[in-house]
Amino acid sequence: MINTQLSRAYVNDFLFFVIRHDDNSSNGNVICCSGINVDRFTPITKGRHNPMSNPAIRGLQLIQYDIMALALQHGTSAKPFHGYRDSELPPTGEVWSMECLLIKNVPPSLPDRIINHAVIELLKKIDRAGMLGASLPDKLLGPDELQMFIESMCTKYAIKAA
Repeated sequence: MINTQLSRAYVNDFLFFVIRHDDNSSNGNVICCSGINVDRFTPITKGRHNPMSNPAIRGLQLIQYDIMALALQHGTSAKPFHGYRDSELPPTGEVWSMECLLIKNVPPSLPDRIINHAVIELLKKIDRAGMLGASLPDKLLGPDELQMFIESMCTKYAIKAA
């Protein structure tokens, strides 16, 4: 049974945040999966980090802690969840970094709050770590609109080969 009241999906070719009812639970637990497309973010991350410190991957990891903090603020808890598989994720066949959390007894307001916070803050973390200084949206754009925005960032901030 899918609890559509708690389910949300924000997906484009660069990133995704998907919140779905935990089929193994009957009490409002959800699985929150998120991912970034490493290949697509490469133009704005390549040459701007040390090995094993990709700003997009690190940003996604840090967002997991933000989501855990949001869960606590809403009177619930979240913990890393390994082994979750969804045939629709990731949305493309490129290289993705993915994270999943199990969030227990989710209040109805939390999924929207997670999506809004996570998408905007992920972009900010990537921007800061890559030292881009980009002018970022301060409100959540639609997935397609955000994809076009990130594509323009990749064009503008790509490090050109010498």
